[in-house]
Amino acid sequence: MVDDQEFDRMRFTRLLCDAGASNPCHTFSRGEDLIDALIGVLRGAPAPLLCFIDVKMAGMNGFDVLRWIRCQHACNEIPVVMLSSSDEPRDVGEALHCGAQCYVAKFPRVDQLSMILQEAERVAVCLAADPFRLPCNLLLPVAQALCRTT
Repeated sequence: MVDDQEFDRMRFTRLLCDAGASNPCHTFSRGEDLIDALIGVLRGAPAPLLCFIDVKMAGMNGFDVLRWIRCQHACNEIPVVMLSSSDEPRDVGEALHCGAQCYVAKFPRVDQLSMILQEAERVAVCLAADPFRLPCNLLLPVAQALCRTT
């Protein structure tokens, strides 16, 4: 999870615990720091289950980070959920256009976050079990549902 606001990172980490997240959450204060961590994936390290990225940050904004992720072969299948205090249709459209699976206005409800985590785990299991990459975006129904509720 990357967000330039410390309070938002702490609050989101608590929400993840409340949502039943079983995997550790690594937090970063800058988009560049997340990219540095993902460079390890390019070198063969395991990819994260998913990334939560704040849209508006100093330095690289969330859209810049998302574009970088989608340009990296080893990272382009990592599900990305954009987080923002903005619910502007233009921002939602840009996030989905750049390859985000989901866009959630800060802060999601625990049940929304739980649904996102469950879907990301399901996608990871499907990808690991199937030697053929799935051509469809399995998180799209989650994105559509959350866009309607936020």
